[in-house]
Amino acid sequence: MPRSGNFKSANLEVEPHSSGNTIYLACAGQRIILRGKAVAFILALVTTDRGVFLTRDELHRLQAWKMMSSGSVGKQAARITDKINGSLSPVIEWGLKTGNWRLAPSIHEAIPEPTREQCRSILSRNDWKAILRFDMVPAQSAARWMQLCGSALADMTEGKASQGYQKLREAIELSDHEGIAAISDVLATRLGQALPRAHLPVPSATTTSAFMEAAEARRMAAYARLSPSEDWNQQFDLLHRRLLRMIQSGDTATQTILLNAMAVLARRLGRMEQALDCIREAAALAIFSGDIVLIQNISFNFGNIINGIARDDPGAFSPETYLGLLQLDIELRERLRIGKDSAQAELLYAYLSHEQGNFGDAQTYLDKADAIIAQSRQALDVALRGRVFGLLACDTSAPGSRKFAEGLAALRKSADAYEQHGNLIAAREVRQDLARRAGS
Repeated sequence: MPRSGNFKSANLEVEPHSSGNTIYLACAGQRIILRGKAVAFILALVTTDRGVFLTRDELHRLQAWKMMSSGSVGKQAARITDKINGSLSPVIEWGLKTGNWRLAPSIHEAIPEPTREQCRSILSRNDWKAILRFDMVPAQSAARWMQLCGSALADMTEGKASQGYQKLREAIELSDHEGIAAISDVLATRLGQALPRAHLPVPSATTTSAFMEAAEARRMAAYARLSPSEDWNQQFDLLHRRLLRMIQSGDTATQTILLNAMAVLARRLGRMEQALDCIREAAALAIFSGDIVLIQNISFNFGNIINGIARDDPGAFSPETYLGLLQLDIELRERLRIGKDSAQAELLYAYLSHEQGNFGDAQTYLDKADAIIAQSRQALDVALRGRVFGLLACDTSAPGSRKFAEGLAALRKSADAYEQHGNLIAAREVRQDLARRAGS
């Protein structure tokens, strides 16, 4: 049976400060203010479903509590419970005083939904900010830094250390952020240059359970990117929760893969600021890893996200910023003969060239993409290729001509392919392209 002492029915007033640093509680004519870990504890109790206990492990995962040992979490929560119940009335119940807690069901039910929503928002914001390492680095600097470092890594792979070092020297000047500097220092060490300070490597996890945890996280990331559009919100939330576990384990490589997938989903959902947060984190960690294939993939996604933001706000980024990242994708593929499984950068370059009326450039990049697609037959590439070909054919041919008809057919096939793949948003956009050109 849940316990709390002698209970007297009364409504609990909950007033969280928007900063998330303090929270006021009032009940039965008494009022108290809470700070620190107690704030997160109350926020979690308010947002837990009615009648459901908040467990010690769930509390331990909150940012304000995660640095404590599991046993200390239970004892601290019990002390907070005693303080609140003693100062007000017994509003908090427990099954095991150091193990699980909940608001009394009648108390929980009486809390207005707007208050509950505010508590959810504060918890979500605090958890989100807690996972960002590089959010203080301007995206413009992060984009250029990634482009230079990625190209320097290609130089290193080709044995062109001096050229790579010149790019790295320019990259290092872009930000004095501690994390960016540390990653740049690692690259400088690989180029044989002296470091201003020592770098401590991230310890590797050796247990089977940690390996399986990372393997499952990577599988989830791969699936999320291929999931149908109606699942994107849910998939993002699943990856977010898995990311928090990877951060606790210190697995930066898996964090990179998760953040990259989350960036793709956030962009598709139109949450561009969140997409930018994710891809900036992924970019820094990818350069840190030295994984050229991952860097190539993330450089495309970074460029695609910045391009999306610039579409709504042309002053936010210069074209050179996102085009430079697309060029890095193409550079790595052409120089190192990697990434032949996708022509996404060539296709996006062709699409952007078409948008700007540069039909010659669009055709050039479409031809480059065709050479890759002929081998890879990647489904989404084929769909986008059909869209770009259809747009070019229709916009460079007279209505009623054979070429114009081929363009319309390519657009229809592209929309069908996107629908079959579950990307209903892209399918709708292509059908809008088709309607404008078919005159319907």
